Amino acid sequence: MGAQRIPPDVAAAIEECWPDGVIEEVDTDESYFHGIHARLERDLRKIPGASLLWQTEPEDHRAYWNDDDEPPPFPPDFQSYRVFFLAPPGTEFQFETETESLEEPDPLDPGGELETVTYPGRGRYGCSVAISLAAPFAAVSFDDYAQFEDGSNFAPDRCNVAYSDETGQPVDTDAATREALGESAFAKLENLRARIVKVLAKYGVTVLEKAILNLPAPHLKSDSEVFLEGKKLTVGDAFFFRGV
Repeated sequence: MGAQRIPPDVAAAIEECWPDGVIEEVDTDESYFHGIHARLERDLRKIPGASLLWQTEPEDHRAYWNDDDEPPPFPPDFQSYRVFFLAPPGTEFQFETETESLEEPDPLDPGGELETVTYPGRGRYGCSVAISLAAPFAAVSFDDYAQFEDGSNFAPDRCNVAYSDETGQPVDTDAATREALGESAFAKLENLRARIVKVLAKYGVTVLEKAILNLPAPHLKSDSEVFLEGKKLTVGDAFFFRGV
């Protein structure tokens, strides 16, 4: 597929966002998203037969740093999008999981070593909704979210790509979710996705299908502070990326 196959409205948005052809950090404080966020979140919460279980924290140092006299030592990574995760109710969308964590040794034991501890957790299958702050586009995918007994969680993020141990290729999340849930439950997720698309359209946000997100954009380059270095850039990279 060539760059010429990028839909005209999407190509125009890329040109408007990156007139010099370089993807770089944008001023998210000026994003259109802030004007619709509260109403959009309200309508997502009102979707029948679904719950909003998680969303990206706002870019506010107070969310994770409580020292007013000193700046945070490691500000969070820049993120060009916000994520919401919605899931239907019912045990068919739940699963058991676990995570490993390195625990510090007992301070009273001078010979103590780091210990790997396994914590159980519970997860939910649902829909991940990534909304670009650079332009009114979104990506809605089937994903999962999990919480663990050590207080940590696994949150969906479209920039995190899982690879198959067997093939080394990116995992087809649609196929993996369908296989895990079965046809009946998967159909309910598809219905939820359709409802989410309607809510986004109400606020002028267009959902880009996977085929469009994966189209190559060879005319684009990335700034050194954006986590896209060495990657063949796509349409999705133009709107959904992280950096420092």
